[in-house]
Amino acid sequence: MDMKKTYIPRLDDILGGGVPKGISILFQAIPGIISDVFGYQIISQRMYLDSEIGFIYTNTRTPAEIERVFDRYGWDLRTPLQTGTLFFVDSISEMMGVPSIGKYIVKDLANSKDILLNAIDDISGGTAVIENVATLIDTIGTDKTMELIEILNAAARKNDVNIVYIFTRWDYEDQTIERIKTLVDCEIELFGIEEKVMYRQVFIVVKSNWTSASKIKTFFELTEPGGIKVFIPKLLVTGPYNAGKTTFVHAIAKEAVSVERQAFELFPTTVGLDFGHVDYKGFSADVFGTPGQERFDLLLEPLARESIGTFIVIDSTKPETFIRAKEMINMCRAEAIPKVIVANKHDLPNALTPEEIKKRMALWEDVPIVPVSALNNEGVHQALDALFDLIYRV
Repeated sequence: MDMKKTYIPRLDDILGGGVPKGISILFQAIPGIISDVFGYQIISQRMYLDSEIGFIYTNTRTPAEIERVFDRYGWDLRTPLQTGTLFFVDSISEMMGVPSIGKYIVKDLANSKDILLNAIDDISGGTAVIENVATLIDTIGTDKTMELIEILNAAARKNDVNIVYIFTRWDYEDQTIERIKTLVDCEIELFGIEEKVMYRQVFIVVKSNWTSASKIKTFFELTEPGGIKVFIPKLLVTGPYNAGKTTFVHAIAKEAVSVERQAFELFPTTVGLDFGHVDYKGFSADVFGTPGQERFDLLLEPLARESIGTFIVIDSTKPETFIRAKEMINMCRAEAIPKVIVANKHDLPNALTPEEIKKRMALWEDVPIVPVSALNNEGVHQALDALFDLIYRV
């Protein structure tokens, strides 16, 4: 099956590599959750990376407002508008009393069908973003909106066009919501959950006609610039004394901060905390590094609380510290969450191989062991890939 990427982090993996040509996608969001950026990110990245053509049908924001949104997230809208690879079907500007700049102008939402069909014919193989289904329901009624969606979907299948519908789910009747769901090929819900005092945004695939819906909750945040990022609330970096945890934190989070003082014992080492933020391959994560001395063991459990992934940093040249590493795994309860053994200092003489480390540590499960030289920035990306794959394995 010929698949096309959405360029939404993790979504393509969940959907089996992307979406087939000609299918429809519904992003359904509760009020207060920004949903249109999902459509904007898909169409902007397809234009830039796949040289696609497309259009945005807008009935909630004027084209000028959408252009400002693109600017905020670092996406170029002016060039494709000038070259004609993207255009607007504008149904809002005239209503707002501002000049219309779309290729097609809709003066009455009730009479938008023929204009939208012409627009779909213009972008064969491309992408259309329709926003917002809720405005259509409120303006032309439920029945006419459903009829319009059916007609547009048929035209899209004929032209290999992906239609992305944006829908803010207000307090509509359940019957209305179910009718919309039956008309689209893929449905993705966007909602918020409250975890203690933290409010997080989540997306979840609840329907897909070409692959099984995994129902995996994916936390996300919007970054400016950057767009949609998979958000990981907390990653823990721990391990024995002098294993190189601080160096590793700074290697994966370039602007990390160490709240510390130096203890000059046999070696200068961190006796404080490391904090940083990772922005990598569509992932956004906060990172906390712990001190390794035994006198700080009481901090391990509270620091590990709410972590959803852990890096266990060990010194590959010091197998005598592996027992301590296993103790720390137990103390911070990392045995219950995804974890990666960061075999640091692998470039030094006498460094053990991952196979040798695995045998000596005798862990109770198959934990990835990644050889790293944090000082030389070697292997750190492989360590990130390994942990993120475990956290969001489909």
